[in-house]
Amino acid sequence: MGQIYVSIAHSAGHLLGLPTGVTPNERGGADVDIQTFQAFTQRVYDTCCSTNNFIMHDLMRGMLLASIVMLENGGGTITRTPEREAGLLDSHDLYRRGMWAED
Repeated sequence: MGQIYVSIAHSAGHLLGLPTGVTPNERGGADVDIQTFQAFTQRVYDTCCSTNNFIMHDLMRGMLLASIVMLENGGGTITRTPEREAGLLDSHDLYRRGMWAED
C-alpha cells in the first residue's frame, strides 16, 4: 500500500509543481520529511477545496485523506476551511482507524 501511495503522491506533487517530502523506503512504506509533507498536503487540500468538480474530488480524496492522517500522526496539521470542503473529508475518521499502527 505504501508504494501505491508514494506513486500517487509523487504524481500529484509533479502536477502541482512541488515536492512531496515522501521517499519510498525498503520496507515498502515511506520516509517523510514532515515540513515538506505538510506544505504538500496543505496545497493538495487547498487545490481540492478550490473547485466544486466532483471528479477531481473523487480522484484526489483517498490520497488527501491518507496524507492528512499521515501528517497528523507525525505531529503536523493543515489549515482547514470546512465551509469549502463539501464533504471532502467525511471519511477522515474511517481513514484514521484503517491506517492505525502500533508505535
